[in-house]
Amino acid sequence: MNFSKILFQNVAEAEKSCIGILGGGGKTALLHTLGEELAQSYPRVTLSSLTKAGISSMHDLHFYTEFEDEEQREALFSSNPLYIMGEREHEKKLLGLNEEQLQALFDASDLTLFECDGARKRPIKAHQPFDPVVPHFATHAIIVVGADAVGAKVDGKLVHRPELFRELWDVNANFSLDPIFITKVLTSEYGYLQKVPKTAKLSYFVNKSDVHPKEAVELAKTLNRLSNSPTFYGSIEKGIFEKVH
Repeated sequence: MNFSKILFQNVAEAEKSCIGILGGGGKTALLHTLGEELAQSYPRVTLSSLTKAGISSMHDLHFYTEFEDEEQREALFSSNPLYIMGEREHEKKLLGLNEEQLQALFDASDLTLFECDGARKRPIKAHQPFDPVVPHFATHAIIVVGADAVGAKVDGKLVHRPELFRELWDVNANFSLDPIFITKVLTSEYGYLQKVPKTAKLSYFVNKSDVHPKEAVELAKTLNRLSNSPTFYGSIEKGIFEKVH
């Protein structure tokens, strides 16, 4: 099942959406997968990031300098979805846009999706004050978490910035993350929600259900119960998407 078909009751609802994706455990894959799905219904879908990102092979890469050139801009939109980043930091890493550039991209598009933070491929993280926030003009925010966070220790193997995480949440390196504690982190104003404006429509996605099926379902149900926000689980890699009812 396509994720866009369960995220939006009707695909027409997605028009002029600006969707921020934050968290860990599959953000980049979800960005490109959801962008590909929505491009089947809209001719101008744009993908980007407010933070550094690795180079994805899913869509051709373009840079913001190309978009700034009005003569090139229309030709760029022959790519759908259109993947635009700031510039190349080095061979394997790209720099994201700033908020003003993202706003310009959004204004020129039918809808825009963007990553908002990095997690070094780990399923859960601690946020720094300097991490990007979901901008005020974003209409939606999807918080992603990997099901492999359930049962993980706070020792750095599966937690991004483990020292900060332990300090923020007053736990030690041997503390085992359970669904209720993970939900606390993801739904707290001192946790993930500090990066999300209250005006954005919030939802959660628990990834990696193909590898951790029991943990994914348990975490998704806990998130849904305690957040009162639409919650989904599945596997981006396998194309599996389910909604918690």
